[in-house]
Amino acid sequence: MKPPPIRREAIQNWLGGDAVVVGIGRRVALTGGATARVIERVEILYRTGECSCRVEVVAKRATAGEVAALSSLDVVDPVFPELIDRGVDEDGPWIVVPFEVGGAIGWTVEPPGVVYAALARLHLRHLGRVDELPAEIPKVDEQFLRSAFTGFAPGGIAKAVARHGQHAVLDRALEMLARFAEEERLLLGLEVLPATLIHGDVYGDNVIASEPSPRLIDWGSARVGPGMLDVVMAGRRAGMAAYKEAWMKEAGTPIDEWLAATGAAWATAVSNATFVGATAERSVEVAELMVEEAEEAVERLGELLSRRP
Repeated sequence: MKPPPIRREAIQNWLGGDAVVVGIGRRVALTGGATARVIERVEILYRTGECSCRVEVVAKRATAGEVAALSSLDVVDPVFPELIDRGVDEDGPWIVVPFEVGGAIGWTVEPPGVVYAALARLHLRHLGRVDELPAEIPKVDEQFLRSAFTGFAPGGIAKAVARHGQHAVLDRALEMLARFAEEERLLLGLEVLPATLIHGDVYGDNVIASEPSPRLIDWGSARVGPGMLDVVMAGRRAGMAAYKEAWMKEAGTPIDEWLAATGAAWATAVSNATFVGATAERSVEVAELMVEEAEEAVERLGELLSRRP
């Protein structure tokens, strides 16, 4: 599969001013990204005035959903990637975005509050308007949940068993996943929680500690679904507080507390169950905590649904 193209006109439009692209320098393969088949860091050589300059971009083979999501953000925010170019060729969809200097904050680290504030603005922008989003963006629906609980998560458990050996926590996780695949409370949650455009994989490995703002990268898991799935995936109290504060500032009214609590319970159950396998490969101990959180959350969800206003 050939790498994505670099189109000079698009790069020059992004650079602006009197910038003229004079060449394409090194292309270095990058690792990471759950859905991308090819990712390259590309050096761009350009001239502006008397300056011979260089800048780096990322050229990525993307999913149609990622291209559609990045094209549909409709929110200008330094936390979100800037889409320099996009297209489709015989090898499929591709995008070009700026290369962000800095490393990921790490999978166990909660993203900073500005990330959740940006997500609040994004969610509000598309709340009640998901019918306007491109059909290429997948949905969080019953099929998605069933696939996560019967395919993706158990696949991670199998890899964890191969790495760590059989473990009671992994057996418990599989039992929970089997229950969740038939859990009516999770399906009812989907019915009552409003959908919006979500990133779908908000955690420390997808947050780059760049300047002047952190960047939330890798939109390959972007979907239409409950916004709280973004908030609770790696967020704790600080993330939730930042999200609610930004919501209040942007909407002019506080977030509905019943919807927020119900969404948080639903998303805690779903996100912990979905990623328990992937986490178990790294740490059985953390996976055990995720199982406990998921089981507690689905019970809390049931209580909240029984008190629906």
